[in-house]
Amino acid sequence: MPITQFIVNGLLVGALFTAVAVGFALIWGVVDIINLAHGEMVMLGGYSSYWILSSLTGDAEGSVTLFLATIPLVIAVVFVIGYALQRILVSRVIGTDIFLTLLVTFGISIAIQQLAIQAWSANPRAIRILFTDPSLTAAGIVIPKMKLISFIGAIALTVSLYVLLQRTRTGRAIRAVSQNPEAAALVGIDVEHTRAVTFGISSAIASGAGAFIATILNIQPQMGLIYTLKSFVIVVFGGVGSIPGVFVGGLMLGTVEELTAGLVSSQWTLAVSFSLLIMLLIVKPTGLFGEETRQ
Repeated sequence: MPITQFIVNGLLVGALFTAVAVGFALIWGVVDIINLAHGEMVMLGGYSSYWILSSLTGDAEGSVTLFLATIPLVIAVVFVIGYALQRILVSRVIGTDIFLTLLVTFGISIAIQQLAIQAWSANPRAIRILFTDPSLTAAGIVIPKMKLISFIGAIALTVSLYVLLQRTRTGRAIRAVSQNPEAAALVGIDVEHTRAVTFGISSAIASGAGAFIATILNIQPQMGLIYTLKSFVIVVFGGVGSIPGVFVGGLMLGTVEELTAGLVSSQWTLAVSFSLLIMLLIVKPTGLFGEETRQ
């Protein structure tokens, strides 16, 4: 298989990594915690879309239009879950020791995993989209249609988040809380509500990406950890607080992983990714697009 094919595959998958990672970056920047349960929102999104399709068709398969119709409902459901987790649990440890925040989010991750196993079993599942011809061919490069649709959907989720943060009242409140919670409270912004909305939006974006992931890969209750790790790598690689950095980092990670899997072995993908991350941090500790913070 030519290297160009690996690069194209990497860019298509990398867009999904980006959509997952922007939510992770949002929580890190606004709520100031590293959310170890973020990958579980991806898993919940995949399963939500799977079961919605199953209830409509009797099996988790259908047309692209029917699948895309499930995305808004998935996003709404997981937004509520994320909002509730922030208000009930995460808000109690904000501003405390970082180890405690990691412990709480890790506990949430384990709890969601175990509930998912009890509810749906540990059997891998996948959504099957019906195509007459599942692939396109251009210049000798094979492009699976569902990967292309997932790429477009992931870009749409990422751009929607960016527009929301830059152009809406909610986005301005989120950015204000991120920069200075005390000053935001003084001008009338409900900081706790804004943080919970941020957590909900982060979860919703991840769930939308998870629904697309379920159409090209198997999903199972313990899949979340790998997406949390990938999100961490992408955010640090691109620069904490930079959505353009996360976008570039996600595409680069997808490309590196596909090249590694294709030219060496899929068992080396994480090792190579983390090695590149360490090398970058030695050269540029703030990441590709990060800036030095001045006291």
